[in-house]
Amino acid sequence: MSYFKNNNCVFFSFIFALSLALVRSSKLNPNIPNYQVYIINALVNGTSPLTLRCQDYENHELGTHTMNVSEEYTFTSIGVTSYYCFYYWNGESNFFDVINEEISRGCGYVGPFLYGCYWKVQEDGFYFGRRQDGRFYKEHSW
Repeated sequence: MSYFKNNNCVFFSFIFALSLALVRSSKLNPNIPNYQVYIINALVNGTSPLTLRCQDYENHELGTHTMNVSEEYTFTSIGVTSYYCFYYWNGESNFFDVINEEISRGCGYVGPFLYGCYWKVQEDGFYFGRRQDGRFYKEHSW
């Protein structure tokens, strides 16, 4: 009987240590801010769709997305993980970071540990801003 008590103790100690490690990881830690990245197709009506592909610097791809006018694509960055996106539209292309440590400073507060980072894609380029106050500033050209 004491054999089972000792093994149960070891097992529960292992489970406790594993749980503690998971809670300390960024994905479950509520004290690390999350960044919701919004990419909005603000091209003029009647133009061809916008295609984009985003990934982090460890090559975790988020897939290829084709967006019609007024559609938006959204993803969440846990902590300040750097992501960049490739954009393709009407024979033009570009790529740049959409979230990193510097960009995160310009993201707007949405709620506890959640910030919104907004990108609008227009015919003349890419604008970054906060949807809450409606101010967007041109950051990149095609």
